Order: sequence, then C-alpha cells, then structure tokens
Amino acid sequence: MVHKNNKMNARLVGYLSLMLSACISQPTYSQDLTPSQLYYYEGNQRIELKIQDGVLAEFGAHPDSATSPDKSAVRNADRNASLIKNKGSINLWRTYASGGAIGVSKSLNQSSNGKYSPVFQTSYGSNLALPGNIIVELEPNFSEKQAEAFFGSKGLRIHKKLELDGRNIYEVETPAGAASLNIANSLHGQTGVISSTPNWWRDVTAK
Repeated sequence: MVHKNNKMNARLVGYLSLMLSACISQPTYSQDLTPSQLYYYEGNQRIELKIQDGVLAEFGAHPDSATSPDKSAVRNADRNASLIKNKGSINLWRTYASGGAIGVSKSLNQSSNGKYSPVFQTSYGSNLALPGNIIVELEPNFSEKQAEAFFGSKGLRIHKKLELDGRNIYEVETPAGAASLNIANSLHGQTGVISSTPNWWRDVTAK
C-alpha cells in the first residue's frame, strides 16, 4: 500500500510539475511602452509612431457616455477627463491623470470590461489606436493546425482565419492597448512569419 501511494504521489508531483512548467512557459505581454517601442510594421516597412499626449481611445463605450460622460470608466479613473470626440461606440478622451494615456489605458484594461488604448500618430498624420487583436500572415506551407500550435506556443489564440486567395492570414486574439502593439512587434521576423501588424483602428475624417 505504501509503495502504491508513493507511485501515486510521484505521478501527482510529475503532473503538477508539468502544469507549472506550462504556466511558466506562457509569455506575458506588457501594457507598458518605452520610446524605443514606438513603431510597428506594415509588411517589412517599419513605421515610426508618436503618442498623442493625453489622448485616450475607449472602445465599446456606454451608449450614453457621449451625453453623460460620468457613465464612462474613464471619468471614474480621472474625474478631470474631457470627452474630445464620439464616434458611435468609440470615445476619444483627454486625460490629465498621472501616467498619461498609457497609464490610464493599462489600468482600465486590467480593471474594467472595456477596451482602452493610447492614441498614436504616424509621421504622415494618421491617428491610430489599438482595440485589440493583431493580423499575422504565415508562410503558405503552415497548416491551420500548425498555425494553432505556433500561436499557442506564444500564449496566443486564433480568432479567425481571413479568407484571402493564396494568403495564409490570421486574426489573432490580443488585449487592447499597448500589449497588442508589443505582441505584433514580437512576432515580426520570426521563422514562418511573413508579416505581423496590429489590428489598428484609424481615425478617418470624411473629406
């Protein structure tokens, strides 16, 4: 009986060790950004970014938040925040909180059900934000199962495969905000990856 219990205990320890190593191997992606991380790739072209000072994008905003800003989690985080623009379920805010838009979006993404992002600007004037997810093109010889295994090894999951003739492109789940940019950039240049770019929201103004 003692021998049997020892074998069961050894199995249990082995199982727990395997589970622990699996947890440890899963990468965590930061919601922080440093000046050296302010770029993304369109194909192989590196695009430099700058942060719009104090401007925060809120995705999936409360329907009444444009007329009653107090219904927004942004105002709960920063009582002095002011609504700049409303575009349906997307609000752009000016925040004056410590840590700026990066700090507020990081805090809100961790503590609320909404999706929040700093607002970025490219050198050619486009305003961009990160609602979550990235677009990754893999080499044509990657099967869907191989793609699942590849992304799984990075702690990521496929949202859907994009049906484009002759292309092997996936939308991959990521958090909103800076983590999305960090994940996209981390995959660029890896074996089997043709391109990796955030699923950008672009502030387009009708002419």
